[in-house]
Amino acid sequence: MRPLKNTCQVAVIGGGVAGLAAARHTARLGKLVTLFEGSGLFGGLVATVGEVDFLPVPGTFSGQDLATALLGDARMAAVQIVEAHVSKIELGPSLTLTDAEHRTYHPESIIIATGASLRSLGIAREVEFTGRGVSHCATCDGGFFRAQDVVVAGGGDAAVHAALVLAKTSRRVIIVCRSKLKAKRDYIEKIAARENVDFIWDSEVEELLGEDGLSGVRVRNAKHGARSDIDCTGLFPFIGVVPNSGLVANSLRVASGCIQTDADFATSDRRVFAVGAVRLAYGGNLIQAMAEGVGAAEAVARLLSN
Repeated sequence: MRPLKNTCQVAVIGGGVAGLAAARHTARLGKLVTLFEGSGLFGGLVATVGEVDFLPVPGTFSGQDLATALLGDARMAAVQIVEAHVSKIELGPSLTLTDAEHRTYHPESIIIATGASLRSLGIAREVEFTGRGVSHCATCDGGFFRAQDVVVAGGGDAAVHAALVLAKTSRRVIIVCRSKLKAKRDYIEKIAARENVDFIWDSEVEELLGEDGLSGVRVRNAKHGARSDIDCTGLFPFIGVVPNSGLVANSLRVASGCIQTDADFATSDRRVFAVGAVRLAYGGNLIQAMAEGVGAAEAVARLLSN
């Protein structure tokens, strides 16, 4: 009997913006693509953003709008969607991928687009207070803190965007930063115009206060060590991200955990590619994530056509 054609010619792991763009474009180039996303959160961290800007199209979109559109495009391009996590990747003579349902696949190439997770503060009771004052999604949870005082830890795009969202409904937003703001100029100008936003500079959150829920935070000045307490009912930490690269062989990663690639997004195993926030040298914006997905798709198509 003639063997069936491999229906998972290219496996894309991760349904964030980079993964969706890679899957869609690879399918449009005539390859059989399977996209794996076990969290159910297509779009990744972007899906939690209330307003997406800096896209080369007019209009205002939410992160969820963008994720839904990209997912729809991928389905229209005949991408097979598997809503399960990938549990193992084996880099043998032939690639083997196993999902959380113990199903195995043998793709000819893999595009890793597993993204990154928000970095935790690493302090006592952080997990205990998650959902009871500590949140990583201002768009999702901001309404719970209406007319209350909240703290945002961090000074990058994600932190300032969260502060802008919270400032619309919270009584007061305090941004705790270790250094000057590193967000986009547009974000900085908008946050400077908000009268209910204050800053505590050169400082970090050191301790969470409260019994059954968060009632405040203790901050420490990184320069002279002085400590002070801030009354608040909500804390939103945005102090960077950690690459989701645990599936990947150590030989493909650098010390930070990021996956190292060449200009074509290929790793040292030429059958395996990486795009987006899991990749070393990723720039951190939506346009780049989508462009990397498309670039990897082009490289995979060239590889499989040789």
